[in-house]
Amino acid sequence: PSLENIHRMDSSNKHLTDTLSKMHNTLFTYHDTKTKDYTKAWYHLSTGFKHKMSMLQPWNAPFEQKKVAMMKNIFKQGFWPDNVGLSDDENGKTPIFIIGFPRSGSTLLERVLDSHSQVVGTGEDSVFNGRLEQIRNQIVKASMTGSVDMIRSVVDHEAKAVLEETVQRWKTIEATKQKVASSSSSSSSTVDANDTIQTTPKRFTDKMLTNYFNVGFIHMLFPHALILHVARNPMDVLFSSYKHEFPAGTLDYTSEFPSLADLYLSYREVIEHWDAVLPGRVTHVRYEDLVNDMPGMARAVIEATGLEWEDDVLEFHKKKHAVNTHSTTQVRKGIYKTAVEAWKRYEEPLQPLRKLVGEKVDWKLKTTLPSYVPPPVSDDK
Repeated sequence: PSLENIHRMDSSNKHLTDTLSKMHNTLFTYHDTKTKDYTKAWYHLSTGFKHKMSMLQPWNAPFEQKKVAMMKNIFKQGFWPDNVGLSDDENGKTPIFIIGFPRSGSTLLERVLDSHSQVVGTGEDSVFNGRLEQIRNQIVKASMTGSVDMIRSVVDHEAKAVLEETVQRWKTIEATKQKVASSSSSSSSTVDANDTIQTTPKRFTDKMLTNYFNVGFIHMLFPHALILHVARNPMDVLFSSYKHEFPAGTLDYTSEFPSLADLYLSYREVIEHWDAVLPGRVTHVRYEDLVNDMPGMARAVIEATGLEWEDDVLEFHKKKHAVNTHSTTQVRKGIYKTAVEAWKRYEEPLQPLRKLVGEKVDWKLKTTLPSYVPPPVSDDK
C-alpha cells in the first residue's frame, strides 16, 4: 500500500480504537455507579484501556529513572547558596505551590485557599512552570561565572518576573470577567459581578502538580513561599489515576499498571528526596485529613499562608471563580468521603498493581501544617 493509504489506515484504526475505548469507559462508569456490578465495571475499564494503550508508544521506564537520578544528583544539601531568592519583604510569600500526584485532592485544597479574599487560585496555568526553561538556563549561565552575586541577581530577576507575569495575567482575567459581568443582563450568567476582586491579592496558588519535580528551583527563587504537597492513600490515588481519562501526554501511561507504578514510585522517591535534603521545606497535607476534618485543616492551611482567618473559607464549595475542571465540578458538591478507600471495591483486580508498588503501598505520612492538631479518635473507632 502507498504511504498515503497507510496513513489513512492508521487514522482509521485510531478512530476505531478511540471509539472503543470511550465506549468501554462509559460502560465502566455505568456499572460502577448504577448497577454496582464491579466485575462488569472492571472488565470494561481494563478492556477500554487495552484499546487505548495499543495506539501508544511503549513506556520508556529508563528515561523516567534517569530523570529522577539526574535531579537527585544535582539538588543535594549545600546546593542552594545563602541569601538567594526573594525575601519576605519582596513578596517572597506571594506564590503558593501545590504539588503532588494526580488525583490526590489538590483541587479541593486549592478551592479552600481560593475562597479566601486575599488568595486567587490559578489552577494549572503555571507561570513558574512556563518560564522554567529560561529560569534554568539563566541560573546555569550565572553559575558558570562562579559569582554568587551574579547568581543572586539572576535569581532575583527571574523570581520577580514570575510574580509580575502572574499578577498581569490575573489583571487581564479580572478585566475580562468585569466586562462580561457588566454586559450580561441574564441572571443565569456563570459570572457573578460580586464574585470579583478589586485589589491585587496577596497570594496566588500554582497547582501544577508535577512541580514536585521542580522544588529545587522553587526553593531557589522563593525560599519563603509555601509549598503544599497533597498526599492521598497510595492505592486510592493509584486507582483514581488509573481509571481517570487525562489529556493526551505522559499521564496516558497511568492507564497501564507497570507504567503507572513507575510514575508513582518516581514521585515518592522525589518527595522523599526533598524531605531529606530540604527538611521541613515541603508542607505535607493529607487528603484524608481534609475530608475528615475540614474546619481544622482549613484554619491550619490559612494560618500557614500568613493570612488572617475568614469564615467564608468554609463556604468554598459555593464559590464560582476557581478554575473549572472535572475535579472542580466535584468539589462544588461539597465534602464527600466516598472517595476514601474506593479502591477496595476492586481490590482483587488491583492486586498486580499493589505488588508492583511494593512496600510503598503503605505510607505513614502525616499532615505537617504547623498549627494543625488532629482531632482525638473516639473509642468506638
